[in-house]
Amino acid sequence: MTRLKIPQPQWVTTDTQLEDVCRLWCREAYIAVDTEFVRTTTFYPEAGLLQVADSQGSYLIDPLTITDWQPLIEVLQHPLVVKVFHACAEDLEVCRRLTGVVPSPLADTQIGGAMAGLGASMGFQRLVKEVLNINLPKEETRSNWLMRPLREEQISYAVADVHYLYRLYPKLVSQLKKLGRQAWLAEDCERLLSMSEKSEKAQLYFRRVKLAWKLRPQELLLLQHLVLWREQQARERNVPRNKVVDDNSLWNIARFKARNRDQLIKAGMRPQAVREDGKVLLDIVSQVQGMDKSLWPKQLDKPLSPQAGQWLKLLKETVTSKAELLNIPPDLLARKKALEALIRSGYPNGPFKLPESLSGWRKAEIGDYLMMILQDQTRVISLRKQSNDESTV
Repeated sequence: MTRLKIPQPQWVTTDTQLEDVCRLWCREAYIAVDTEFVRTTTFYPEAGLLQVADSQGSYLIDPLTITDWQPLIEVLQHPLVVKVFHACAEDLEVCRRLTGVVPSPLADTQIGGAMAGLGASMGFQRLVKEVLNINLPKEETRSNWLMRPLREEQISYAVADVHYLYRLYPKLVSQLKKLGRQAWLAEDCERLLSMSEKSEKAQLYFRRVKLAWKLRPQELLLLQHLVLWREQQARERNVPRNKVVDDNSLWNIARFKARNRDQLIKAGMRPQAVREDGKVLLDIVSQVQGMDKSLWPKQLDKPLSPQAGQWLKLLKETVTSKAELLNIPPDLLARKKALEALIRSGYPNGPFKLPESLSGWRKAEIGDYLMMILQDQTRVISLRKQSNDESTV
């Protein structure tokens, strides 16, 4: 086992220092980036530390003392500097919160590791062990990164993350090149950024609520307004959504059209929440019930029928078999949500349309074949129907 040799970091605590190091980073082919934040009781992540590693060393940026982020914005958007992260979804949110932009171009080593056949959704410590044969400590994962001064253990942990991420990346790229999959990583990271930029409209958040498909159109309109109200309140109060009202309570309020405070409590709301927000919620219920039918959303798709479910099972088996041949996780090749969307696009008689998530390299590896399977299924239905028609003549 290789021993840990973590260098002393350079602290970046002033705008002038940030400008100086960013000038250096703009000359690098790639930099490793990580963030530490606290988000236990807030809607938005509260950045406690930004770590960067380059060819010269490691740097710790203190977001509690920096006021001008423009130099870092230029680095994050520099087209010739790849920004390397691991499992970057929340890091992107921290970057956007601090600077107003997300890093591009981007490379995510968790995605790269899966494409290289190293496993699904690998944590950073496991990936470093697999590729660099180094054991990293995990003790500081849940630290309070807003405290000052940071403990030595926190600093070592934070520096190790980017120090070894910087060394991990070229080895991962080398493995992907041998497999002919370097373009896969670039495509998926570009798609990840595109999805981050598009971010789903708040008006559609109600679709995320479990069992929303069971609601009738007017009830869906009510759920939509309730979810929009909660989203606004969660952001204004800077608390997690379920600290305002949880999904299950909103579903019950929409389904049974709560008319008084007792019914709000029956729906699952906490008494304190009813005292604080009950009147507003009851007003929303009343107002929505008076809205014109033309505003009602369409009823959401129900679960697949038993026959379509059999088609889904067939597609999942096909994906699993292909993934085994490629030595990658099945979910990386095609998620269940994508397979359901493919079936719904033309069930039962076709034609079918590949969802965007099955475009690019996935289209060549599995998408076109899945389309052939569905076309075969529609032919079977057509022949069966023709046979039944002839037998009744």
